[in-house]
Amino acid sequence: MRQIKNMDAFINEVSEGIKVLPPDAETEKNKKTLMRVMTHLRDVKMIKDRTLEQIEPMKQTVVLLKKHALKMDEDFLVKLENSKTSLIDVSEKSLGPVKEAILPLQNQEAGNIKDRLRKFEIKVGEYRMEFQKYCPYNISNSSPEIIAKAYEAISEYYEKTGVFEAEASELNNLETLFDMQKSTYKQLKDCRNELCSLKMMWDLISLIDFQFDAWKTTKWDKINVDALSGQIRDMQTKQCNPQSGPNKEIKNWKSFMALNERVKNMNTILPLISQLHSDKMQERHWKKLMAFTKK
Repeated sequence: MRQIKNMDAFINEVSEGIKVLPPDAETEKNKKTLMRVMTHLRDVKMIKDRTLEQIEPMKQTVVLLKKHALKMDEDFLVKLENSKTSLIDVSEKSLGPVKEAILPLQNQEAGNIKDRLRKFEIKVGEYRMEFQKYCPYNISNSSPEIIAKAYEAISEYYEKTGVFEAEASELNNLETLFDMQKSTYKQLKDCRNELCSLKMMWDLISLIDFQFDAWKTTKWDKINVDALSGQIRDMQTKQCNPQSGPNKEIKNWKSFMALNERVKNMNTILPLISQLHSDKMQERHWKKLMAFTKK
């Protein structure tokens, strides 16, 4: 059965892995050996009780299969009992003499890891400040070039955040290995969440600016003010609504507020365009308008 093979493979791996213990933790090679042995001890601690609890149901399964005259090449009940005994033996050795033997080295290395954790915490704090300084939260203007640079900044900090997250994951694994309290690195989580919000915001800015630019190319006699006003209402009630769920994170960012202002301005302009489309507009009105606007 697959479960027995997996159990035996685990027992053999641990048995081999705890044969060689490091004399110290001074060299990189010895540190790796220490980590490897500790990983085996952690795995034994995590797996032993759960696996032993599964053996009785496995025995019952074997008995049931035999009862229905299923042909078996070997006596799985004997093999199960042997595997159980081997697991108990390797667990007692790992969590007894082996654990005791490496404890001084483990305590020594734990001090080094705590120092590394402190330094990483400082790095994360510095990175968070850099992130908030250079990410495009507060750009009021918009153009294709500005949008492109915003996306470049988001991509750059996406990569940088990934590097920090990888190191944080490595340190979390060490904390688990050395029975330390697991660090949460909330600042990195904030960076990750805000990257998603920044991407969403600049997608929205790009979409609406593209829409407005398309409207500007529409010929005067082809402008459908009612249709454009309907689109503006949709923008204000859905995409740019500060109270909608997706926008609650970004509603106080200057870039989003500036986008909202552009939408409001367009909503103000459209009624004026409607009036200018009126049949009551005479040539003298246009002349006055041209004189006033100096166009």
